[in-house]
Amino acid sequence: MKCPSCNIEMEQLVDNIFQCPKCRKIIKEKTKKEEEIAKEEEEGEIKDGEYFHSNYSLNKQYEICEKGIIVDKSQYYTLAVLVCHSPYIKDEKYVRISWWKGYQHMGMFKIYEKDVLINTIRALEKIDESFDEQWNWIGKYGKKEPKTKEQLEKEKKLDIIKYRILEHQTCPKCQRKMEKMKSHYECQYCGEIVILEGYKQLIFNVPARELDLRFQSNFPINFYLPVSGITIKWLMGEWKALAVIYSKDNPNKKWLRFYWWTRDLSTILKTGQRVMSESSQMGWSLQKGVSSPNIYDKKLVKELISALKKIAKEIGWDFKE
Repeated sequence: MKCPSCNIEMEQLVDNIFQCPKCRKIIKEKTKKEEEIAKEEEEGEIKDGEYFHSNYSLNKQYEICEKGIIVDKSQYYTLAVLVCHSPYIKDEKYVRISWWKGYQHMGMFKIYEKDVLINTIRALEKIDESFDEQWNWIGKYGKKEPKTKEQLEKEKKLDIIKYRILEHQTCPKCQRKMEKMKSHYECQYCGEIVILEGYKQLIFNVPARELDLRFQSNFPINFYLPVSGITIKWLMGEWKALAVIYSKDNPNKKWLRFYWWTRDLSTILKTGQRVMSESSQMGWSLQKGVSSPNIYDKKLVKELISALKKIAKEIGWDFKE
């Protein structure tokens, strides 16, 4: 048995009683029946934030957890959905999907906007429908998947925005005329920036509610190969997506990963050239501190969707079915 705080083997004192040689914590080992009862009581219910600060690696110096839901808990791993805020700005709440191995942080995925949370739920629902229990693809790709009326309207709206930028230098945010710089347009009124990359290639922020949530496979993924995934947030310097991936060394083993990329635009604004490095793909690099937010058991997707909907209701981010 390992210590939940130190993650080292504990010493047995008497039957079912163990002590950590490092922190001296004494724990009674639960029987299988006790573990099942405790798991049923914990999972799916909203818990006070202090529970997560006391039992997991959440530092109040950096963020405060108000409440949360345990999606899945085993002897070694825990998956939870939390509502947190900065210790300095209480009103600016965000949703954090968190993974732990024992007490140690293993991954996180932060959601700051209502529309991105809605996209996350919608994307998880589509992924749940389009993959079997072993994460094998059973859905339809791109052109085979018929576009809905809503998706066609979103595509038309984006085409109009691009046309207005190219022809009239119209700001996509405030609709005023932007000023032409060396390699980008800049709005003097709202500060919005549109980057010019190649002939009529525009890079600009797309509101989360305007994303069509269609499956794609063109992601800046290192080390692994994508089966398919969905973009839930796309800004010039920030990209979030959910993708089912696999290793080329073991293509039969697949899993779901929550990706969060960022890129430095300072160089491209000055020179028009992307910054490329060994740790980046297409100019994008993984957000620092995110670690490995993975889901291996397909059954957890439905439970995560349920938890996200409960949390959305708790913080007033109304989610319509």
